[in-house]
Amino acid sequence: MIFKDMDEIKRHLRIGVPFPCYFIGGSDDLRKRAVVNKISAITTEGGTGFDSHRFSGNTSADTVADAAFEITFGGGRRCIVCEDLPFGSMGENEYKKFEQLIKEVSEMGGSTVLVFVFYSVATEAKKSSGGETGSGKKNRVESLKKLIDKVSGGVINCGTPTPAELCTMIEKTCAKYKCNISRDLCSYMIERCGSDSALLFNEARKVAEYKVSGIISKSDIDLMTCVTPDAKVFDLFTKISARDKKGAFSVLRELHETGEPASLVLNILSASYVDIFRAKAARSSGKGKNDIAADFPKSYPPKRQFIIDRALSSASRYSAESLLQCIEILLSADQKMKTTGADDDIILDETVAKLFSIK
Repeated sequence: MIFKDMDEIKRHLRIGVPFPCYFIGGSDDLRKRAVVNKISAITTEGGTGFDSHRFSGNTSADTVADAAFEITFGGGRRCIVCEDLPFGSMGENEYKKFEQLIKEVSEMGGSTVLVFVFYSVATEAKKSSGGETGSGKKNRVESLKKLIDKVSGGVINCGTPTPAELCTMIEKTCAKYKCNISRDLCSYMIERCGSDSALLFNEARKVAEYKVSGIISKSDIDLMTCVTPDAKVFDLFTKISARDKKGAFSVLRELHETGEPASLVLNILSASYVDIFRAKAARSSGKGKNDIAADFPKSYPPKRQFIIDRALSSASRYSAESLLQCIEILLSADQKMKTTGADDDIILDETVAKLFSIK
């Protein structure tokens, strides 16, 4: 069975009857770990003990099979979790053993549950390709998914949560500590800390533990959470766009004091202007968010597509001509940092001052 979305996955897990095999992939590690832990828990009555095994990396099919077919101590089911196995680089005979193992486990009547999980989209893609182009090897992970679906297993894709889902997660995390947080402040926390769900979960927990109980305020978030360099530089960009020179140089001073490399700040700042230029060009051509994401998949993977929304909302503040002038200033600064040997911090300060000259 190929699960369509997280709601379908949650319904399946609530029923409490596991499939014989699972493939778990996708871009959200927090969701993947939660799903794996839940499968393990419903399989072995808690997910711990002698009937639960975890393997990772270069693990042979024979080793996994020994664990899958061993006698259980409690007479119940076994759960075998295989993390990030290198299917693409293993030999053909070894891969065939894993295929055979999946078929055999599916015929065991549910006494063993076998789970394959990848904790990195890049790793999943790399390990699925099966070697160099022209080697004749097929895409093994895709074949594995099809096989697991065929033998009545489950194929689960834990995709990146939407901003609304992230806000709900923050609200629920705070509620566990008897704290309340508004939806607007949830969105603020996402902008400040990024959209990685595992990071957001930890940041929300920190704020709630600090607050103890009651209503969480913006000052609580500012005090207890770690702002990402991207968020801080976007704050700088916002100050420049609002013509707030004092605020912009205050943010710039904070970036200098926290030791953020001027070259990194310049790169992130430049990316903000490029994002808006793309958004403005797309809008003038009658295109929207999905078109931008499709045209620039490396710049806007699922976890970072909120940047497109941000760029689209800012595009009306600039003319195409002014955006090009800003990008030229930023490009010139990048060349200076790479070629002149001048102080990068001074170049960055001068660049911000020049951006204020663009109307």
